[in-house]
Amino acid sequence: MISKAWLAIGLTVVIAVGVVAFASFGHGAPSGTAAQQLQSWVSSTQLGQDIGTLQGDGRNVAKALRVHKDATAVRTICAAMANDAQTFNDQLPSPDTTVTQLLANAYGLEYDAAEACYRAANANRALLAQSAGDRSKASALFAKVLRRVRSVTDRPVSTTTTTTPNVTGTSIL
Repeated sequence: MISKAWLAIGLTVVIAVGVVAFASFGHGAPSGTAAQQLQSWVSSTQLGQDIGTLQGDGRNVAKALRVHKDATAVRTICAAMANDAQTFNDQLPSPDTTVTQLLANAYGLEYDAAEACYRAANANRALLAQSAGDRSKASALFAKVLRRVRSVTDRPVSTTTTTTPNVTGTSIL
């Protein structure tokens, strides 16, 4: 039989090897220059597309209100915007503290805008104005983020998104 001492030593060795293997496969400190780290993060998180999506969500809210969609349609768009803001916020932090702070504030404003929009639906003008104001502030922060990324990486970030064609009868807009 194996003694308890040898079993404990064997278990300790297995755990130590596992920790070393985990750390050696890139789970330690990021490598590369600050510019390379940020560029890699921007690419892997699809930052430009995320910003474009949130800006598109805001345009969809404005369009739904402009064409007098019912409260259910407006709430659906607002809920999608809130979900997008939460999802993109979960990708933080970035390797750049300034980008992280700006994005956290912008995503928070987008979420607040979505919440006010949802509560207002298409009836409460004060909440709709608050929502529009928060979206505008978030947009200004997104512009700062894009300038910061460009200054660090020397590369612009495209915010265009791919859109799905509107199939008749399936769009809430």
